[in-house]
This record gives sequence, C-alpha cells and structure tokens, in this order.
Amino acid sequence: MNKNNNKRYNIPKEQLKNKSSWLDTILGRVRTDEPDNYYENLPTKLSSTFYNHGKFYGLLKKLYTIYCDIVGPFHMLPDFLFLAPGACGTTSMVELYLRSNENILPSKINETSYFNKKHTNSINSYKVLFPSIFTKKIRRLIGKKTLTCEATGSYILDPHAPKRIKKIMPNVKFVVMLRNPIDRTLSHYKRRIRNGREKRAVEEVIEYELNNFKKEFQEYAKNETVYPFTSYLTRSRYVEQIENWLRYFPKEQFLFINSNDYFKDPLKEYNRILEFVCLSSHHPNIQGKRGITPPEWFANITIKPETIEFLRNYFQPWNEKLFNLIGVKYDWK
Repeated sequence: MNKNNNKRYNIPKEQLKNKSSWLDTILGRVRTDEPDNYYENLPTKLSSTFYNHGKFYGLLKKLYTIYCDIVGPFHMLPDFLFLAPGACGTTSMVELYLRSNENILPSKINETSYFNKKHTNSINSYKVLFPSIFTKKIRRLIGKKTLTCEATGSYILDPHAPKRIKKIMPNVKFVVMLRNPIDRTLSHYKRRIRNGREKRAVEEVIEYELNNFKKEFQEYAKNETVYPFTSYLTRSRYVEQIENWLRYFPKEQFLFINSNDYFKDPLKEYNRILEFVCLSSHHPNIQGKRGITPPEWFANITIKPETIEFLRNYFQPWNEKLFNLIGVKYDWK
C-alpha cells in the first residue's frame, strides 16, 4: 500500500502495523488481540492495493459490482444498527462482545458507511457484507439463531441517513451509545492528536468550531460533502442528532446505552442489548483488546482545568434537553 492510498483511507500509521494480513482477509478472520486491529475485507484489500493502477483498478470495480448484483439478493439486511458520534465504545462492544455470541454474525467490516458515504451504490453492495440467507437456514437446522448488525456510528451525524434507512429497513432496531460529552469530546481530540490528524490546541479548536461549524455544516448538508472536520462539540450535542432520528422512527426502536456505564460494567450493558434484540443472556469471558484504548496512549496530552470547566458549563443545557427527550437521566458530571 503506498502513501497515496494511506491518505485516501485516512488510516493512522499506528493502525497500519496491526491491519489484517492477506490470510486474515481471505479467511475473514477479524483479529482482536490489539486495541487498534484494523480489518480489511477482500474488496477493501484489493481496492487499497490497486487504487493507483488505473485500468486494472477500474476492471476490479466492475467485476465486484457484477459479483454484488449476482449474490447480493441472497444476503440478509441487518437486524440492528449501532449509532454513536465516535469514541463511545461501539468498536469494543461489537468486536469483542457481539462477535462472541453464537447467535450474532456482525458485518465483517465494523463500519460499512453505506447510508452516509456509499448510498449511491447498489443496495446489493451493502447486503453482501452480511450473512447469506442460506447461512441463516443452515444455522436454523442446527438450532442457532442468526442476527446481524453493523456499527457505522457516524450515521447519527448525517441528516439524510435516517430517511435512507427508513426507506430500506423501516423496522430495523438501533443501539445508541452515548458518552459523557466532556469525555467524548476530549477523547476524540486526543485520538486525533495522537494520530497526527490534529495539531491545534484544544482551546483553538473550540474557538474555531464555535465560529465556523454552522456554515460548514450547511455546506455539508446541502452538497453532501465531507462532514466538518472540526466538530468536537457538535458531535457531543446528542439531542440535536436524536431529534432528527425520531422524526423517522418511533422511540421503541431505540435502545440508549450510557457508554460510561458500559465502560464500568460491559457485561451488563451487553446483556441489555441482547434483551433488546430478543436473545438470551450471555456472559462470555472476553480476552481481546480491540477498541479498548490504553490510558497511556494519551498520558502526555494535558487539558487545562478551565477548559474542562468550560465544557461542563457548555454541555449542561444540552444534556438536560437530551434527558427530557429520551426519558433517562445519566450521571454526567
């Protein structure tokens, strides 16, 4: 993979050392032994490898489209989706806990991005990422259920995503993971600092977003360009996002998870999800690390106390609106 491809996929260098090998890709083996394991399925692996090979890359795309159109109709659509604005724990929940359940077969790609970035592609290109109807029938014969899901958490940010999903999957369920907005905002910022995608001081970032986000978002919503990069605060104003989704789906189709509770007692929140999707309780012995960020990664990034106090005051009214909307109050301080 060359530098251009790395830039195209925005893969942090730290993740590249733990990306899936060709053997992992061919076998569909999703590794969870490191916090930053990065899985590429076969189409993604081929695409990232041959992106700069002109006509050959174009041929691969055409062949893959034909393949999707042939086999896609024989694959399932997801039973439930995860929604979260980032740094809320969806990766570890899906990769460690849901994949441990014999009745759940998540999409091999954790984030498919179909309903925000790839919605112009055929629906069959989406369906091939999930188990086939034949797999479901065979598993039923041996007494296993087959539920499937995906976790493109950023769907929650796209104002058009709920309408697109409603059209194709009106009865799909949603698991929404929400973290204390102060923690989420700072975690998001620290991750980008560590990965080299952010160079500014957090105070500079906040000032820029307060002055520029509205204009940048209007451009994004109108032309469906890239979601504004500087959106740390906005991603944590959860009530704005959820209000939009509730215009298309009833509240009964949503399960809200407090990510801070999940971090303290993951099995409890995992079993809440199982109950929500009508599966029996399950208590796996989790050994993997995928999606669990080691605290030492951010040990050299400090945040001023006055900045934390600003965030606390900034988010307090937004949190109250959220609690009134979803009917649950979280202990976010």
